[in-house]
Amino acid sequence: MKTLFRILIVLSFLAIIFYYSSNSNSDYEPLEGPNSTSQIIPKTISDLQVLQDALPRPEEGLSTLIGKKSKILLEKYGEPSRYDPSPYGYDWWIYNTNPEQFVMFGVNKNLITQVYTSGQNIDVSPYKIGQSLSDIYRMTIVNSEIVANIGDSIYTFTLSEEDMNTRILTKFDDIFAQLYIDSERGVLSGVRFTDSKSLVMHRPYEMSFVGELLSPPNPTSFLIEESNQAGANQLFDLLNVFRVQNNIPTIEPDAQVSVLAMQHSEDMYSQNYLSHDSPTKGSLKDRLDEANILYDETEENIATAYFDSIEAAHGWLNSSSHREYMLDDEFTHVGSGVFINYYTQIFLQKPIEEEAE
Repeated sequence: MKTLFRILIVLSFLAIIFYYSSNSNSDYEPLEGPNSTSQIIPKTISDLQVLQDALPRPEEGLSTLIGKKSKILLEKYGEPSRYDPSPYGYDWWIYNTNPEQFVMFGVNKNLITQVYTSGQNIDVSPYKIGQSLSDIYRMTIVNSEIVANIGDSIYTFTLSEEDMNTRILTKFDDIFAQLYIDSERGVLSGVRFTDSKSLVMHRPYEMSFVGELLSPPNPTSFLIEESNQAGANQLFDLLNVFRVQNNIPTIEPDAQVSVLAMQHSEDMYSQNYLSHDSPTKGSLKDRLDEANILYDETEENIATAYFDSIEAAHGWLNSSSHREYMLDDEFTHVGSGVFINYYTQIFLQKPIEEEAE
């Protein structure tokens, strides 16, 4: 009887260890964005409340550029570092020479339709990068439902409880601000100002509508290829901006590893899976070994169902294990890959002798 009792104690102890160890790894599950579950719901006009309070549009800062001709960017900021195409019909003008002044302008037919920044030295009035979440709630109108109007059509976005703490949507007259919160630090880590049309095309939250369902254009295969590369470049830019925000040294890009990251994103898309282990190419270490890439340590972040790299990067930042790899100062190199809406970043600590070559 005593022996049976000891066995039961041991089994209970092992069960407790298994429970906590398995739960500790759950945060490193592949990340699926909110667009995987957000719905588009047609409604009648009687179902919607059209009138809604909005803050006055800021008189200074980045948001004042929404709706203006793109030539003003050349006058204020000079030639961008890159022109990144997007599958939504606009191009991103990327200014990335200084992580603390990193900014992206969405330009459609020579008009600025949106702007995103996570640069700490950029004017995002009435907000400020690094501002506390509690301060944002004190100074702004925060609703769980936000209405956008385009012509006679009405679109209502419904924010989840998580959105209200990590991706707040606010309205300023005829423009909107998406406020990306660093949930671990409880501060504003990025802002996207956008016009109504861009917001409706992106559909970043559950959306109901009355009237016409506005949809993005059908991209050509060439545009998809170009926008995939653009998304990968943006993942790299944002990674270093977040590292600077958190006082972590920037990391170097690796072209060979980026090819592997892109191939894994494409593999997940084409074979319809979301995993670090490919059914045909194996684990991350299998893929690196096959490519003869040397490393001391390696980790990988993957995600899907985000509508662009900005959303994916902030999603990783707010997931503790994914965040750990992004902000690990032991990693020296990174490869980034995007295919449609599948995102991959591979982090490496390269051998010291290889870095010295």
